[in-house]
Amino acid sequence: MEISFEWILLLARLVLGSGMIYYGWPKARDLRANAKDFEQMGFKPGIFWGTLIAAVEFLGGIAVVLGLYAELAASLFAFQMLVGAFWKIRLKKPFTDYSYDFQLFALSLLIMAQGSGALAPAHFPGTIFLNWYVAAAALAGALVMACGCKPSGAKGAPPMG
Repeated sequence: MEISFEWILLLARLVLGSGMIYYGWPKARDLRANAKDFEQMGFKPGIFWGTLIAAVEFLGGIAVVLGLYAELAASLFAFQMLVGAFWKIRLKKPFTDYSYDFQLFALSLLIMAQGSGALAPAHFPGTIFLNWYVAAAALAGALVMACGCKPSGAKGAPPMG
């Protein structure tokens, strides 16, 4: 008996969404501390970037789990994971520190390209982001963001999930 691809997409959606909720909740719970962390990482103003990432991870994670425009949330996750991976590479962190970002990036691309699977009540055409012009712009934007920040202090915690 074959498992339908729709159910595999549902599983991918649940894994991606629950992971983002897990990483987003501590950020959303204490926005001031999160803002301070983002300032130290060089993402200024920290209150803007920290709050944005907390919202994308936590609220986007909920949307993905529920199947509400999961493709759109996945596109935001994909960009976030690129920035996070490039930031860690720039700081010469080991592969183990950013390999998870690339895994979440790939999972996000799967949801964007193939949809959110079974039991998803509202869809967004995520494939509109999957063209070479948007991909090149996202890659360039992620590189600029990751390279443009100037970390301070000893904290150096990763900015993303």
